[in-house]
Amino acid sequence: MKVKRITANVYEIPLGRVNSFLLEDDELTLIDTGAPGQTGRILDAVRQTGRGVEEIRHILLTHSHPDHSGNAAELKQLTGARLYMHPAEVPLVRQGDVPKPDDPYFPGLVQKLMYNLMIKNSPGAIRPVEVDEEIGDGDWLPLAGGIHVIHVPGHSAGQLAFFMPGQRNVLFAADTAMNMFGLGYSVFYEDEEMAMHSLERLSTFDFDIACFGHGRSMLHEAAERFRHKFLKPPVQSAGRQPQYLVLQEDDIIRLQEPEERI
Repeated sequence: MKVKRITANVYEIPLGRVNSFLLEDDELTLIDTGAPGQTGRILDAVRQTGRGVEEIRHILLTHSHPDHSGNAAELKQLTGARLYMHPAEVPLVRQGDVPKPDDPYFPGLVQKLMYNLMIKNSPGAIRPVEVDEEIGDGDWLPLAGGIHVIHVPGHSAGQLAFFMPGQRNVLFAADTAMNMFGLGYSVFYEDEEMAMHSLERLSTFDFDIACFGHGRSMLHEAAERFRHKFLKPPVQSAGRQPQYLVLQEDDIIRLQEPEERI
């Protein structure tokens, strides 16, 4: 396994079917912790960057699914790092059992096949862990130069994405989407409507690079590709002028009627 440098202070840690990310500053911040049993691979990846394991002071969990939270307890114990996540999923990592949705939504046949092969019968157990800080939509974390927290439910109720501005803005998109066979929808969603809204919302951000829980990081024109893939086209109705999607200051997509011509 070889660590991939994404920007001057962002590293992708490929862990098979899932990724973690390491952010460099005076201290180190880890985004997600891989599936159970991958602690050693993460520690080796940190050493590859020339930094010490003890420098990991913060662990951000995008959500509670075992392939993202599987080593949080062990890494927290080894490093003494603070653990952050959305309050909606804190009880799941605290109890160490993350159930699968009763009726998942599959955006395509490929996703359904992947779910049945890799996820449906996989265990939901992780080592229980306490969360130090609950974070939510709009929070600003003074880590690695500053991280904006975005609540993006749909894949799971408390899923978070992270936006890191810099010379090249980086979006950590979690499992809102994946980039395994090109940019596409995630393997499954718990709530289709919320998932689509979250993707539209992320598409309004200005980011150069997108990093995913599953698949390769997108290093060029990432926001444009998100908009092309996930933003709805103009709405056209018979006998009326089309409505257009307009970005408002609160980053929410709204419909606006075109002004009448005099």
